Amino acid sequence: MSRIRHATARMALAASLFLASAAAFGQEEPELIPQEKAPAPEVPALDTTPPATASGPLRATLDFERWRGMTARERQTFVEGSIQSMAALSLQLRSTLEVDGRVPPESLASVVRFVYESYPRFPPTAYLREMESIYLKGEGQSLSMTECFRQAFRRINAR
Repeated sequence: MSRIRHATARMALAASLFLASAAAFGQEEPELIPQEKAPAPEVPALDTTPPATASGPLRATLDFERWRGMTARERQTFVEGSIQSMAALSLQLRSTLEVDGRVPPESLASVVRFVYESYPRFPPTAYLREMESIYLKGEGQSLSMTECFRQAFRRINAR
């Protein structure tokens, strides 16, 4: 009886191995109606070259259209102001922690990490170049200037 069980088990194992190998080496049937994949629509990159001179008032919102209307000096001023404000916030928070020292231990690590990650480590021109490279791509053109700056800041500081 045990010989029959072993033989049956061997036959079942051989059959399952045969079916698995046949499936692995089997030929795939062609589709009845070929499905062509539609190409993804490309978002054309808009010209982000700064104008040589200011041409009228800037838009009130800080978005890509305003970025396109800003001169190179205005773009640099925006980035320098953002860097200075982040540095001032980080330094003020750092000095508050050193003097007061009454931060609960459970939140101290997150405060220290925030100060470390928020302090600029590179000159403003590096962040400006990164913002310009983000705005050259179609998906970057949907970002506001603040979001674009934050993304550029994270990318540069992560290096």
